[in-house]
Amino acid sequence: MFGNENSNNSFHDRTNKMTAKQKILDLALETFLREGFYKTTMDELAAKLRVSKKTIYKNFATKEDLLKEVTRHFLKNNHDAVKQSVKIESNAVEKLSDITKTIGNIVTRVSDKMISDLHNYSPELWKEIDEFRTKMMIKTFSKIIQQGKAEGYIRNINSQVMIIAFISSLRGVANPEFVISNKITISEALETTISIFLNGILTDKGMKIFSKLNNNGAKK
Repeated sequence: MFGNENSNNSFHDRTNKMTAKQKILDLALETFLREGFYKTTMDELAAKLRVSKKTIYKNFATKEDLLKEVTRHFLKNNHDAVKQSVKIESNAVEKLSDITKTIGNIVTRVSDKMISDLHNYSPELWKEIDEFRTKMMIKTFSKIIQQGKAEGYIRNINSQVMIIAFISSLRGVANPEFVISNKITISEALETTISIFLNGILTDKGMKIFSKLNNNGAKK
């Protein structure tokens, strides 16, 4: 499927190996997000890819290595998507709306099973995810909040307090222990947290724009 794996001295072989690794990453990502990683075996992944298990182990020494690389690949792609939302030429409220939708789309891809597996079997990886999203949120929301204040759409509250309050709220509800113990989805937890946050920081003028954006989105 991926070409001649025995030859190492041609451009085509190198390209095939890169393609093989990417296909493994893509399939593992979708499988882990949907079914979790703990009970997913390398044999199952190999069968879905129609390659030998040896092919997977040529690219990833262990399932743990595969999980880590899949997670970092997922985080990078999502970070890039959020960065694109910040770069759009629009006001701060539109950027906030776009980012919340982007984050919502990302979160809905992660099953409760995956969240449970992270909580039970890979807490150190969850810590890495948490640190990554915290840094991303601080950088992203700092820029938008400053823009929103200048436009009159965000209230004149201490920016650092706003950002830390939001991140603390996210960390409190969008984590494995909370969603499992309260029997809600991480998507529901995120949506409620963002709604409360925006209602607290937007001015009346900002809320009018946000409500209009949401209504237009609902009509579509």
